[in-house]
Amino acid sequence: MKKLKLLVLVLAVILLTGCDKKMTCTSTSKQSSYTIESKYEITANGENVKQVKVTETITSKEKKKLEDFEKQFKNQYEYNKKTYGGYTYKVTNSNGKVVSTVTIDYNKFDIKKFIKDNAAMKSYTKNDKFTLSGAKKLYESTGATCK
Repeated sequence: MKKLKLLVLVLAVILLTGCDKKMTCTSTSKQSSYTIESKYEITANGENVKQVKVTETITSKEKKKLEDFEKQFKNQYEYNKKTYGGYTYKVTNSNGKVVSTVTIDYNKFDIKKFIKDNAAMKSYTKNDKFTLSGAKKLYESTGATCK
């Protein structure tokens, strides 16, 4: 009987706190002078996305191309951080690769403002929340494979 009560208690805690769902989407894009490898690690509570960690790796033999990507990443992420919040990022450029690692915390991100500024984002949300199915649809639309 005690085991049954313990099992019921554990199940109740799991149901009340919810379980995080995880999905990873990846893509590779080969261009004439560089390759982009992207990885999106999505964490959701139920159907609502809590966080997305994006890792993009640009590989090129052209130093100028890498410098341009580094600058573009830093400018875009800093703009998003100031405008919408919820962004933490790191961008490095070494050994023929630019690696950007960005984490977007959707508990701190101003999704309403983002949707206002980017109307297409509305189709990936429900009740002003970025949804797991919306994330899958968004990243697959860019050529990524999600699992």
